[in-house]
Amino acid sequence: MKQDGTEMVFNKISPQKVLIFDIMGPMAHFRKYYTNSSSLSYLVPPRTVIIGLIAGILGFPSEKHTESKNDVYYEKLNYDNCFVAVSNKTKTRKIMQTVNYLKITRINHVNGSGGGTQIPLEILLSEGSQEVVYRVYFSHRNESIYNALKNRLKDHMFVYPPYLGLTEFLASIDYIGEGSIEKNLNEKLEISSVCKIKEIELDFSDRKLQYVTEKMPTDFLNDRTPLEPAEYVSEINGGCIKIKRAINSFCYSVRYLDSDVLKTDNIIFM
Repeated sequence: MKQDGTEMVFNKISPQKVLIFDIMGPMAHFRKYYTNSSSLSYLVPPRTVIIGLIAGILGFPSEKHTESKNDVYYEKLNYDNCFVAVSNKTKTRKIMQTVNYLKITRINHVNGSGGGTQIPLEILLSEGSQEVVYRVYFSHRNESIYNALKNRLKDHMFVYPPYLGLTEFLASIDYIGEGSIEKNLNEKLEISSVCKIKEIELDFSDRKLQYVTEKMPTDFLNDRTPLEPAEYVSEINGGCIKIKRAINSFCYSVRYLDSDVLKTDNIIFM
């Protein structure tokens, strides 16, 4: 984890509590930053997508909506301040669809006169009839930001509507609750969340599990300069990632109530 060329100290503080919520919808697309003519999708939302979603819920401005770069949400939700983990709760499949885009010659002039183009778009769907579901774990060192998000999740009062990668893919949010969290120093754990591949030693003993690695963006500076991307691993069938041990990172156990059932998830923050 690097910022401005210097190595960051992972988890300068350890969160004491965490918010858990599900974001779901019929379709999703999280564009891979290195694709060009065809818009390919990540299997899970990168960290940058999750903090953008949270910023939208809270109404934090982005660079293009504010005159001062000091007011944008990138610093408020960066590695030093914000803890985020995400897990895929459904088995997903990909389809490729060609979509029509119009060239807009000027603002508020959407009549197609600028011409159009067709772009192949990779779309994520659930394997079953259910929706695509991702579970998000969130904590923040700023109590006011943490409580503001908690209240908005509980009341379903979002400043901007949530969506799964594209504004056309509107999503709903189900607030699960607040959980307690503590470091898990054991080895041979089952991890629910996506992990950086360099921070774990994978256990390949279970042949039913299928792992996929993807290079994803991690964070931005206030001027939207992207930081160094990282290689993440996920289990594509909606299962857990089995690891032999964590390397230069901490595993956390999150305990919470889900539909009156006490659950424990092991996670590693992105």
